[in-house]
Amino acid sequence: MNTARLVERAELLPDAVRTVERYEEQYGSRFHQLVHFDRQVLKDLHAPGALPDTVRIASDTRLDVVERMATVTSVANLPEQRHADRDRYLRALLDIYAMLPVQAADAASVPGATVLAPEREGRILAELLGVMPDGRCWAPQAKRMPVDGGLLVGVDEQLPAAADRLVIVDGVVASGVTLMAMMRLAAVPGAVVDVFTCHATEEGALALARCAQALGLSLTLHVGHVSGMLNDKYYSVDPGAPATLLLGDIGDTISPVAQDIPTQGALA
Repeated sequence: MNTARLVERAELLPDAVRTVERYEEQYGSRFHQLVHFDRQVLKDLHAPGALPDTVRIASDTRLDVVERMATVTSVANLPEQRHADRDRYLRALLDIYAMLPVQAADAASVPGATVLAPEREGRILAELLGVMPDGRCWAPQAKRMPVDGGLLVGVDEQLPAAADRLVIVDGVVASGVTLMAMMRLAAVPGAVVDVFTCHATEEGALALARCAQALGLSLTLHVGHVSGMLNDKYYSVDPGAPATLLLGDIGDTISPVAQDIPTQGALA
């Protein structure tokens, strides 16, 4: 299967360059590496199929995960979010991580493991989960951008040297492109990769599994719940009500209240 390819800024058409520069200005960053997923690659990665057994879904055995997801979706679609709403949302996400059969902290404590937690939601959640060990954690800025019917992922310089054991913490896998880009950039062939996330679309989970196979990685996706579908902007939405976002913008929602939540037992 063809997967994403690294591109140089000089290869991009002028409109794409302007898009990249606009995102860099918005996020106060400089994308040192660009990974391009063209329309056909995305179609292949997101094609229907059976989820492999390397996708471990907590809600298959725990209905309380679905209850927490209902809270998250309800808050995400409020016309205005109060402080208490954001707090409920964040606590529901943290509850889901605690319900995963394998804990992110256990994977991160394995000798030699490198933790990736992309800005902003991944880094906030990883810090609250206590899985940001000194010297072995990275919080890259990784932003997906629409380009020519596909998606371009810009990643800043905050990436480790290629790792053979990678633990990735993020809030949601919608299209999966940001996490696939980081696997492409940060993991050596044969690496063991564990991804911890609260929610995934089926398309995103399949894409991660297919990309990992193409890259020669041993991937396990630990996910609270798999549901929804991708809309034309690659956001996860309710198939029966496409205007209903399943999670919304996690970073925007949780950042004002994250400092109010105690950090779980941090790794040394």
